[in-house]
Amino acid sequence: MSEATQQFPCPGCGASMVFDVEKQCLSCPYCGNLVDLTADGDAVIKEYPIEKARETASRDWGGKTVVIHCDSCGAEAIINAGQLTAECAFCGSIHVRSQSNEDVIKPESIIPFKVDKQTAIKKFKEWLKKRYFSPNDLKALAREEKIQGVYIPFWTFDADTSSFYTAEKGIYYYVTEKVYVKDSSGKGRYEQRRVRKTRWYPTSGTYRHFFDDVLVCASSQEGRNLINRLEPFNMHELVPYKNEYLSGFCAEKYSIGLEQGFTEAKSEIRSELYSMIRNQINADEVRNLRIRTSYSDVTFKHVLLPIWIAAYRYKDKIYKFVVNGQTGLVRGKAPISVIKVIAFAVFILLLIALYFYFIGNR
Repeated sequence: MSEATQQFPCPGCGASMVFDVEKQCLSCPYCGNLVDLTADGDAVIKEYPIEKARETASRDWGGKTVVIHCDSCGAEAIINAGQLTAECAFCGSIHVRSQSNEDVIKPESIIPFKVDKQTAIKKFKEWLKKRYFSPNDLKALAREEKIQGVYIPFWTFDADTSSFYTAEKGIYYYVTEKVYVKDSSGKGRYEQRRVRKTRWYPTSGTYRHFFDDVLVCASSQEGRNLINRLEPFNMHELVPYKNEYLSGFCAEKYSIGLEQGFTEAKSEIRSELYSMIRNQINADEVRNLRIRTSYSDVTFKHVLLPIWIAAYRYKDKIYKFVVNGQTGLVRGKAPISVIKVIAFAVFILLLIALYFYFIGNR
């Protein structure tokens, strides 16, 4: 899905405007006219009760939209209904087709791109230079024009939690015992030593905590692990969603629904609660901790976060390089040249052999 650009005519000359990453506004590439996107200062970012998602969450993306589906990797993107696409941003395939617009929850907020395309390309080149064990022809295949800006869907969840826990807490105490030891000559003897032991006591209690903006990636793409490794994002820079921010970019349609997203959020919450409650128990050690948690006042919002993606094929396999479009953090995968790895291993073995040869002939 090449750049899925929304159409925003310039009020000066009528040409299509695009979002300018450096200026953080719509910009006309012909007459230089600028349109501020922050003029609506009263707009607020809403969060919706999860049990009333169907009734309260908006489906209006700001214009007539369609879903574009890639038959190769399964990626789906939301684009303007009149926008022609030729290539998938996630795998580079040209096997894309449009579908009727689905009942897709509109993003409530968005973090606009802060890293521009040239900076992302520069980071891509620097990353490629450091792939010492990659095939020599990799750079020629990973063409820089393939890097694309994509807004990736995420869910955020707020939840008030109330937990009841049971555990065993261990308290250290020390006793003096005779211990049989041997010295360097092999002679044995008894000596007194202070030995630490643990007394275990049952414990239980309650713990309440409010979780704010638990972030869950709503993409099920193969590169999801790479995307998750781009965190953290600065969520304080979220702004109310406007489709103007998508001008010059495309937005992936979420493939992990709200219910599954909250299931993943609860898994993260449970992990955090486990650590929090362990720290609350006044003990030297804690074991057999069991937690039962109830959730209330659960709210959510759909957000879009900016990522640059370079997808390239090497020997019929897709490799991806991603850049956090807000912070510039990079992650990626690259093929490994078996010949280079073997050559390096042989080189190291030769160095070791030479080292022992010279040591032995001194």
